[in-house]
Amino acid sequence: MPALQQPPAHVCGFDVAKDSITAFDTATGRVTTFPNRSASIRKALAGLSADCLCVLEPTGGHERLLVGELTAAGLACHRADTVKVKAFSRSFGRLAKTDAIDAQALARYGEERWKTLALFTPADET
Repeated sequence: MPALQQPPAHVCGFDVAKDSITAFDTATGRVTTFPNRSASIRKALAGLSADCLCVLEPTGGHERLLVGELTAAGLACHRADTVKVKAFSRSFGRLAKTDAIDAQALARYGEERWKTLALFTPADET
């Protein structure tokens, strides 16, 4: 599995739900929410630099659209283990759980662990 060789300029955490995505960008410190639709995702990703690491959790397939758009945009993407991210977040004493908190936890997880995170690579079509 490929991994980043250089630290990312910034990390974006994405909390994915069936109908919406909440994102946190470490560069701006802002949380944004947008529909889980191709056009909305492309618009949200347009402002990200090529040296951004994007971290999200598998959510029963609801993340497929986002992963596809991240791959098409050439952005590094890691699908994080939910249990590891939850333990990471709890290690800071954070017990509350909202979409914004989850997105921030995913970003911080990627920011701290970028060296060891396997990047998503699409399956070979053949």
